[in-house]
Amino acid sequence: MDYYCIPLALLFAWTLFQGLNLLVALTSNRSKKLPPGPFPLSIIGNLHLLGIQPHRSLAKLADSHGPIMHLKLGQITTVVISSSDMAKQMLQKQDLAFSSRSIPDTVQVDNFHMFSVVWLPASGPQWRTLRKILNSHIFSVNKLDATQHLRYKKMEELVVYCKRSSQMGEAVDIGGAIFRTMLNLLSNTLISKDLADPYENSGKEFKDLVEGLMIDMGKPNWVDYFPVLKLLDPQGLRRYNSHFGKLLKFFNGLINERMDLRKMNGQKSSDVLDTLLTATEDNPQDIDRKHIATILLDLFNAGTDTSSNVVEWAMTELLRSPDIMKKVQAELVQVLGEGNLMEETDVARLPYLQCIIKETYRMHPPAPFLVPRKVEQDVELCGYTVPKGSKVLINVWAIGRDSTLWEDPLVFNPDRFKDSKLDVRGQDFELIPFGAGRRICPGLPLAIRMVPVLLGTMLNTFKWKIEGDIAPNDMDMQEKFGLTLAKLRPLRAVPPGPFPLPIIGNLHLLGNQPHKSLAKLADSHGAVMRLKLGQITTVVISSSDMAKQVLQKQDSAFSSRSIPDIVKEENFHMFSVGWLPASHPQWRIFRKFMTSHIFSINKLDASHHLRYKKLEELVGYCKKSSQIGEAVDIGGAVFRTMLNLLSNTLFSKDLADPYENSGKEFKELMEGMMKEMGKPKLVDYFPVLKIVHPQGLSRYNSHLGKLLKLFNGFINERLEIRKSPSYQNTDVLDALITSSEQNPQEINHMHIATLCLDLFDAGTDTSSNIVEWAMTELLRSPDIMKRVQAELVQVLGEGNLMEETDVARLPYLQCIIKETYRMHPPAPFLVPRGVEQDVELCGYTVPKDSKVLINVWAIGRDSTFWKDPLVFNPDRFMDSKLDVRGQNFELIPFGAGRRICPGLPLAIRMVPVMLGSLLNTFKWKIEGDIAPNDLDMQEKFGLTLTRLHPLRAVPLPL
Repeated sequence: MDYYCIPLALLFAWTLFQGLNLLVALTSNRSKKLPPGPFPLSIIGNLHLLGIQPHRSLAKLADSHGPIMHLKLGQITTVVISSSDMAKQMLQKQDLAFSSRSIPDTVQVDNFHMFSVVWLPASGPQWRTLRKILNSHIFSVNKLDATQHLRYKKMEELVVYCKRSSQMGEAVDIGGAIFRTMLNLLSNTLISKDLADPYENSGKEFKDLVEGLMIDMGKPNWVDYFPVLKLLDPQGLRRYNSHFGKLLKFFNGLINERMDLRKMNGQKSSDVLDTLLTATEDNPQDIDRKHIATILLDLFNAGTDTSSNVVEWAMTELLRSPDIMKKVQAELVQVLGEGNLMEETDVARLPYLQCIIKETYRMHPPAPFLVPRKVEQDVELCGYTVPKGSKVLINVWAIGRDSTLWEDPLVFNPDRFKDSKLDVRGQDFELIPFGAGRRICPGLPLAIRMVPVLLGTMLNTFKWKIEGDIAPNDMDMQEKFGLTLAKLRPLRAVPPGPFPLPIIGNLHLLGNQPHKSLAKLADSHGAVMRLKLGQITTVVISSSDMAKQVLQKQDSAFSSRSIPDIVKEENFHMFSVGWLPASHPQWRIFRKFMTSHIFSINKLDASHHLRYKKLEELVGYCKKSSQIGEAVDIGGAVFRTMLNLLSNTLFSKDLADPYENSGKEFKELMEGMMKEMGKPKLVDYFPVLKIVHPQGLSRYNSHLGKLLKLFNGFINERLEIRKSPSYQNTDVLDALITSSEQNPQEINHMHIATLCLDLFDAGTDTSSNIVEWAMTELLRSPDIMKRVQAELVQVLGEGNLMEETDVARLPYLQCIIKETYRMHPPAPFLVPRGVEQDVELCGYTVPKDSKVLINVWAIGRDSTFWKDPLVFNPDRFMDSKLDVRGQNFELIPFGAGRRICPGLPLAIRMVPVMLGSLLNTFKWKIEGDIAPNDLDMQEKFGLTLTRLHPLRAVPLPL
């Protein structure tokens, strides 16, 4: 639980800070009448009430607190307007007082807000200059009339694209197709060329960039609520910089290209970019290149995403309401003739189509809060004081669903507008999807021309059906919240999961035994479950069927690693076969080396004598303990055996005295590493905290540093020995050094040291853990122990050591080992995976950069597959062909697919002979007077799952 210490300390500091702020606020606001609102908690205020759909959460709160509501979101006073009357007061009667913007921190990157017409103060001369350019050169009636032919051409291209999809029987991504049309319309208006192929499914990258910007600008951001965190950038504005930087770089490239053309031939075109460049030459004090790039970005942001969202929502509602679709299609046929494209002059003759568009704007306004505003001074509003510096949100989504204005507001019913004069142009405050007043959306004139003809043309040229066998009422209606409100498209559903809290997400649900906590959550949320752990999206797989999808059918897509921050120390992840991407050539080189030089059948058969010798030493150590009546640390003794086996294979020498209780320091280093790699760390959930290393990586540096120093010492020692003319190559270290000399570009000394560390990590701790857990279960189940010992005596003879060739003749011993792997998998989540791109998994989308955990601990205790899963019962495997080699996904302790544990061939030889030999050479009893059922079964969680307290048992002579 120590990973909570740092945030608790930070919260305590914040509590003191907020307490002082609260005293100041209480003193200064004593004479002010603030709007009503929910009681704020210390530090976070009302942030916990926002949820992931703030427009819905705030609408619900307004039902209790009224149409003007006051909240404390972190440090920020926020006033929410949720009625048409209050919106009219603010946007019409007191428009000037509320005309400033509340600027998100993301928008302040590169001083974007100082050049953007969206974010500049409406009182400034720069805003008026830019607004005038937009009104006169782009959105005036004359300019729009003059470019009508261009819009018609883009409409024709949209219909041709849909026709091609129709002929091939393919579904159309409605939002994507409309976005592409609006993108090319704007690009031709502004820069006289298409930016996407109108006849192909292109333009997705541009759409993703625009959507990314809108989401980042609209979604809750810590820095906006706690400005002091700006230096830490806790939510990673690098994502925003990526969207923002790519778009600005693109627009600056277009500007440079046009300027070069103007220099070469002196000709000027009639598009907006030329007009803007001429304006910069005529009035450089009013507008410069930075303004031009920003105007282009503003126009593409506002003109593409909003229109495509509205048409997509309208089509969604019509597909859910077949009767309404038939009615509007009948109107279109009557006015236009079946199959004909619609023109802008037709809009006035299509009243029902207009009603549908108004109803869509009512239920799905493009920007649910418009663009947030701010007051520069205290402002009186309907008897309340809106304090200076307050952020002001107008919840047009809530106004559109206000039951005092609209009958059955949750029902899509275009007929409500049949005899209504309500309009979207900013005069009727019940319906203000574009805002109102001086800051009304400048693109309104284009939108009210394009949206009807886009929707009308699509409805009049095709019949439409939902992709797949989805009933209309079962259509996905989920929203994706941002500055604009987009639809989560079909097949873009994210897996279900528990509701995340602000800031920490679902971290509070992990506990100190995450494998158990997540297994319990999966009972409620399903076998594919999504959590938000801090900033990190995490997907948890908890069934064998889903594991098979990930590890076999889509192995390549899920083959990357989610790399803990501690593994990145000393660039360890860039050399380690455990953490390198499976697509990396270095990974393939290492994997091939391990397979051919260590774990191949020939190599393992050739080193059989060495393993038998180490087994004799293990039994010899236990005999010494038996003779003096001392208990044996089972895990420690087996660890020492595996340590010396690997060290002799790699270096031709022991690293621990096999007959003494030695090797403990090495075991503690290994366990420390595995614990740190698997244990939750703040930096992994909040990458921005890496700067301060809140949990202190010194412990891990000690483990890693000491081990790498040890292995580098062995390498240097061997390099000196190899200088002798009489020296002959013998072991794996020699093979590695020879390989580095022959192919230095493929393998160097850092690779060798890291590979040694990987092998010791994987080959010692896991095998010792499984033997220790098996002995624990047998000591708790004396009848099972007697039965397996009887089998061993019958096959081997009492007191004899077991050999690898004996395994096939000991079926009950094999069942015990499988049952131990089922109940106590060495790595409960295997090694965490990651996805580098969005991946579709059984109808869900696993988002790019998600961490993916396969809870093999939960799969091994799945009651839908295993009878009495909490009972240790080896008999369940007696007539079963289930195996641990990665083909049966009910039992995958070593993983499966290309990233299956490379040490599997060694483990399936060593674990049975160690356990069998211990059981056949001694009787065992628990240390002390502990009854079998009272034996401690607590676990210590890490990348591997060990016993919390070592198992100590006394070996007794037969």
